[in-house]
Amino acid sequence: MSDNGSTGRTGERLDRRRFLLGVTSAATVALSGCSGDDEEDDGSESNGQSAENGETDDLLVTFEHPDRVAVDEPFGMTIGGLPPNERVDVRWGESDRVATTTATVETDAEGTVDLTDATVVDGDVPADLDVPLSVALIQFTEDQTFGFRKSGADSLAYGVDVDGEEVGRTELTRVYPPGTPAIDLQEAHETLVGPVFEPVGRERGPGVIVLHGSGGSPSTGVAAQLALNGYTALALHYFDGPGLPQDLVEVPLEYVGTAIDWLLDYETTTGEQAGLLGYSKGGELSLLAGSQYEDVGAVVSIAGSGVVWAGFDGRGLPETSSWSLDGDPVPYVPYARDGWNESVLQGYQNSFDEATDEELEAATIPVEEIDGRVLLVTGGDDQLWDTERFHGVAADRLTGADGSDFEHLVYDGAGHGIAPPYYPIRRTLDSPYGPLGGTLEANAEASHGHWPHVLESLGTLGPDEG
Repeated sequence: MSDNGSTGRTGERLDRRRFLLGVTSAATVALSGCSGDDEEDDGSESNGQSAENGETDDLLVTFEHPDRVAVDEPFGMTIGGLPPNERVDVRWGESDRVATTTATVETDAEGTVDLTDATVVDGDVPADLDVPLSVALIQFTEDQTFGFRKSGADSLAYGVDVDGEEVGRTELTRVYPPGTPAIDLQEAHETLVGPVFEPVGRERGPGVIVLHGSGGSPSTGVAAQLALNGYTALALHYFDGPGLPQDLVEVPLEYVGTAIDWLLDYETTTGEQAGLLGYSKGGELSLLAGSQYEDVGAVVSIAGSGVVWAGFDGRGLPETSSWSLDGDPVPYVPYARDGWNESVLQGYQNSFDEATDEELEAATIPVEEIDGRVLLVTGGDDQLWDTERFHGVAADRLTGADGSDFEHLVYDGAGHGIAPPYYPIRRTLDSPYGPLGGTLEANAEASHGHWPHVLESLGTLGPDEG
């Protein structure tokens, strides 16, 4: 990435093979098919299914994969000993769940399937998906995301079927984020609200504040996932909570400033700057707060906005800002009167189109003042608001600023619901406010593609301490 930043569409995704080399360095294992009885010297077992002739004594199925992965790690898996040039079904399921996902793939001339780049020809996972099949099977399960918000370690089970009969099975351990925060600020601080997660596996790490969207619920799962990656993470609740503004109307920026100061002083936080990671309205807030406070380093805005918008109360169209500073409303783009009955997206588009040049200039966030890396993540088919247009304002401003370090990722077919990997993605298409846009395929690719960039950007805050 150049010093002046870069913008890119889906072609900027990290090369899968290069990335997988970095995340599957754990020792691989060779595991047998589950139905054989005779153990071999290499730890495999004889297995008895032949797709070609129906006999049950010809296959010795092996699995090669890491034995332990984090929830947000893609990983490779190679299955060998299968009939050559044949279609087989690869299945995934958790050890304590009935639901499974299946993909039909083709073996090569050696009877091997590499799930990193396997050709999917049928099943639950779309063909030509730019996500390793080992984790795509998780993304496309019919289960809902909340069922996967667990903690600790659990087993993932993979099986392979030939002609409808299982010929091999393997398991590996999947490590989930911590389920319980170290502290809850509602009990430990006079004004701040939100759970704090400490770094997993190390004593201290850089601090990151995660800012939720207009739904009003703290992004606890994201903060916990960052803790799994070595960060001290605060899922800050900034409205519709105990002692907080009821609505997203003139929320004081000073509240975020207080959270930054507290987090940097916390015992497990390293470094002199905190990171901000925001979703939707939280992305707008991240960019705004990052431009105001010198103690902010890296800023990540996912489906956010480079302009400040009028407030939101779920009942009407407030004629004031979402945020305040020094007791005054931060300049904002006012809402248009028309378009909202058609869709939320149309209402926002009309508002942007009808704003005067003076209103847009005043509402534009001075993102060039952010003292660190800026990452903008955009779904090109966002149907909640026009993220590509609104993030584009920030990208244009950063492009014109000397020394700006930024990246703008645009995933053309993805919508508003770009989530951390690797959880089921079937709930990323809709919200209580209307459709979020995108397709399941594009949302799955965006989830997979953007996360390494998030960790890379936050990594500029400095090293953790073991």
